[in-house]
Amino acid sequence: MTNQIIPTTKKSKHSTLEQLPTQIILEILSRLPIKTLFLCQLVSKHWLSLISDPHFANLHLSRSPVSLLLKPFYPRRESRQLRLVDLQIAHSTHPRDAQLKFIPKFNYPLLKEDEIVNSCNGLLCLSDFTDDSDPIFICNPILGEYITLPILHHRGNYDATMTAFGFSLKTNQYKVVRFFLQEVVYIDYNTQMGSYREEAEAEIYTIGGEGLWRNMGKVPYHLTNHSFNSFVNGAIHWLNFNHDSPGFIRCFDFGTEEFRVVPQPLEFGLHREFRGHKCVGVLQDSLSICEFSIHCGIDIWMMKEYGNEESWSKEFVIGNVVNNKKGGFDYYEPIMVLKTGEILMLYNKDGLVLYDPKLVLYLCSTNKFFETLNLRAMDEFWDGTVTVSML
Repeated sequence: MTNQIIPTTKKSKHSTLEQLPTQIILEILSRLPIKTLFLCQLVSKHWLSLISDPHFANLHLSRSPVSLLLKPFYPRRESRQLRLVDLQIAHSTHPRDAQLKFIPKFNYPLLKEDEIVNSCNGLLCLSDFTDDSDPIFICNPILGEYITLPILHHRGNYDATMTAFGFSLKTNQYKVVRFFLQEVVYIDYNTQMGSYREEAEAEIYTIGGEGLWRNMGKVPYHLTNHSFNSFVNGAIHWLNFNHDSPGFIRCFDFGTEEFRVVPQPLEFGLHREFRGHKCVGVLQDSLSICEFSIHCGIDIWMMKEYGNEESWSKEFVIGNVVNNKKGGFDYYEPIMVLKTGEILMLYNKDGLVLYDPKLVLYLCSTNKFFETLNLRAMDEFWDGTVTVSML
């Protein structure tokens, strides 16, 4: 038998991947890590159009890993730089591949003291509390898109403001709520003694709505002065330390626009005396509570079924934790549970702790932490938040 030469056809100018049905291309792109997807926008106008579509954003969001977004803070100069770190792959990748540095393409005004309020579905809420107009920005740091919310001229005097960003599961709309705090003097006419009490009013803005802030009146619960990084099940959560009503977990639901009490672990009782530092957060898509004391270590509780009081479970008990802070308690805030089972925690607001339940608690500075995760060390201070990569 003689060998036959089979003629070959001339290759198309377009790649084989370009010729695939759009649905298959979407399936492939939606499963890519954010760093690769960021580069895919440059392949062709067709791919850019697919990636920029809002429906693709929702598809990719449902499959995206949780990442850590860092905003470096330079004491002597201003910066718009953001760093997105995929901690799930940080253990096994080259330092330059484990993080994606963004210098945002959008030209929002350079804020004096811009802060990351919180993130929701990969979108960021930024504000500048030093500006008299107190501007608020909602931005997508990857696409480089942002909107500026209308300036809110609150009626009356107030001492401080707090902002929270969330998503309504009821209407599929993003909303921003702003709290105006004021110290009010109350006089006990029996004792003729006065005392201070902090009260708050709230106004809410619906993105894509009428373009107006709506007054919600007085907030029925005490607000603690910290960022709201505990968005889960359509609501932001915080701990109430004044015990002005049974239970100590409070929330604001962006769907119903109502404040309410969330059931706490049964073991805590109605008015649990806290043993040290405590915070509320979100771990593995569940509401969580972290409690730390010098004598008892760290307890981490998780609410496996939202709203079900009996679903609270003490998932992690970390003993033999050394307190290094003189005259007070160390600050531990769980951020996320990695695929390896390790827990990433914020430590004293300026460092990170990586706890391996199989080993011990590793305490290290920011630089050492990033060396541990095979990430390039960063010499600057930073402000961080947990986010899901979103286009």
